[in-house]
Amino acid sequence: MSILKKFNIKEKFSMSQEFFNEFVFVKRSLHAFGASLLLSCIIVMVSAPFFAVSSTLMKAATTSESAPLDMGAATALFGKARADTSGPANEFRYNMNSYLLAQRMWSKGWGSKIFGNGDMNEEYFNKIPKRHTISDRVGAFISGYDLYDYFSAYDLQGYIQSTIEVPQRPNESNVVLLSRTQDKDLAIEFMNAVILETDQYAKERLILKSNEIISATYSQLAVSKNSLIAASLAKTINSEYFKIANLDNDLPHLLDVIDPPHSSEYPIAPKVSAIFISNAIIFLFASILFSFIQKNKEELW
Repeated sequence: MSILKKFNIKEKFSMSQEFFNEFVFVKRSLHAFGASLLLSCIIVMVSAPFFAVSSTLMKAATTSESAPLDMGAATALFGKARADTSGPANEFRYNMNSYLLAQRMWSKGWGSKIFGNGDMNEEYFNKIPKRHTISDRVGAFISGYDLYDYFSAYDLQGYIQSTIEVPQRPNESNVVLLSRTQDKDLAIEFMNAVILETDQYAKERLILKSNEIISATYSQLAVSKNSLIAASLAKTINSEYFKIANLDNDLPHLLDVIDPPHSSEYPIAPKVSAIFISNAIIFLFASILFSFIQKNKEELW
């Protein structure tokens, strides 16, 4: 009882009730709440919704991992060990963010879909004009440098790097692709194309490398007079042909899609509930503050 008397809860409750009756439960607060609802509706209506697009990939199980020992197994294992140093996930990230991948995507018309009107005519998407802001033009004029007139594969590379996030997770072999976009249909189509093209680019690069090794090995085999060296060169040729056979198909090489690109059902921004609640709190606080200052202005000033 002594503690309750010390805090005087009844008196504090009475003061709180008086405060609410005097500053909160008044017509001005109701007007402020209505104004907050109106402003929140306007903000939600003018704000463009953003959706989350994501996809999950895992290491592809390829037949190249089971190369027979009598067909250059030592070379295959050595190459596999080197690849495992960075892992398929890292190799996928590097290839996806490279200029060469952007160049391949550009040649297939994605520059037109992203920066232009979607016209797949090569003459058009190689001449898509850039719209520079006034500040960019003024800065270029003052500093004395030239602005590019047209979009290029470098712009598409920057777009891929800025819109598709590939977070690195420790001790995680899977790769998650994330994107935040207004046009979810275009984002899903683009992410799927990036995944397929990145994997195809990795395969074609390895096939080209194997063909070069085969060509060079045949040249050495033609002039080799040592039977042991000739046998080793022949095994190398067989091993590279085996690699080409495993790569020259429609199967995934680096990563396999286990969760295809898809969009969230509801937009991740703007947060409608957060907008309404925060505006209501701000307007109510402003109403209370204005009422308090208006009533006590003589004492405050």
